[in-house]
Amino acid sequence: MVPKDELLRRKSVLQEKLKAMDLDGALLAQKMSMYYYSGTMQCQYVYVPAQGECLGLVRRNMSRAQQEAGITLTAMAGFSGLPKVIADNAAAPKRMGLEMDVLPAAIYVRLNKAFAGVSLEDASGVLRECRQVKSAYELEQLQAAAIQVDKIHRLVPKILTEGMEELHFAAELEAALRKLGHQGSARMRGFNQEMFYGHVLSGQPGAAASFLDSPTGGVGLSPAQPQGAGNKVIRAGEPVTVDYGGIHNGYIVDQTRLYSIGQLPSPLAQAFDVALAVQEAVVAAAKPGVTGGELYETALAVAQKAGLDGHFMGVGDTQAKYVGHGVGLEFDEFPILAKGSPHVLAADMVVAVEPKFTFANMGVVGIENTWQVTKDGLKKISVTDDKHVII
Repeated sequence: MVPKDELLRRKSVLQEKLKAMDLDGALLAQKMSMYYYSGTMQCQYVYVPAQGECLGLVRRNMSRAQQEAGITLTAMAGFSGLPKVIADNAAAPKRMGLEMDVLPAAIYVRLNKAFAGVSLEDASGVLRECRQVKSAYELEQLQAAAIQVDKIHRLVPKILTEGMEELHFAAELEAALRKLGHQGSARMRGFNQEMFYGHVLSGQPGAAASFLDSPTGGVGLSPAQPQGAGNKVIRAGEPVTVDYGGIHNGYIVDQTRLYSIGQLPSPLAQAFDVALAVQEAVVAAAKPGVTGGELYETALAVAQKAGLDGHFMGVGDTQAKYVGHGVGLEFDEFPILAKGSPHVLAADMVVAVEPKFTFANMGVVGIENTWQVTKDGLKKISVTDDKHVII
């Protein structure tokens, strides 16, 4: 259960931003946003007024919502009655924020009609900004997630053998994660972006890009699931990348480690060393006040000096123009460490730094760890050793 004082802290942070935007409140419809402010996923909507108490609107599972939620709940009989329910529990809004980055157009049209005369504004950026800085409670969940994912990496040398299919290897790791308490799904906010447990990739097919906004994709099982592990047989002398997130109470630690059965070709081994150097440079430069754009340029400069900028975070027009991203309840939280990113680091933000190099004919190598921003720089949350493990 999310502690009530944690929910109060979150509400207070958002309310200050709503007042700064001259909004009377925000109506939340995205599951993780509602969970973040209510402590339950049983609500149809959550309304956060600029002043006063949060309100969870429930159409079904009221008894379960009452067991889980740390906010006031009320029954929502129908869509048309939504404005009245809000007005009965808080001041009727004149300007109301919505999550326009993810809200379906059909729902927006219905809200626009139901809230006639109310100015509906985009509050999605503010809502994402509120979740950047993690509390002590959230950091505890992330630390537990780091231990969870570390345990499956300790199993890899016992499981990985030449001749096994990627899918079978992935299934062994995923079964272990479930037994360790992994929730079995991984959440992303971006439209049409999705992730299962993560990616297991091997050899040349591992270099295949996909629709996912990521430096890694893989061919997957079919065009209907075109990323991650597939039926490819794992061979000696090729990179095997395990890019999984540990998840504890919803909180994600994103982590990648490199394995191989026998030695890797020298270009791949050298590129992995450069990935470690990129990570080191980003960690040295990252501190409160530094922008995500500056950190991306720091990373790119290391890759350029090594002559590997053409392989950095992908190849050709599939190159991802970032080196890291925020994590929390979703894989793609703020801040983004990307080209031109204006996001400014602050203490207790949490970021995954993931320098990777793609070779179209050989595969992918790289490293990824999750870090806490402190006043002095980055503090590592991931606990698994960074080394390339040769089996």
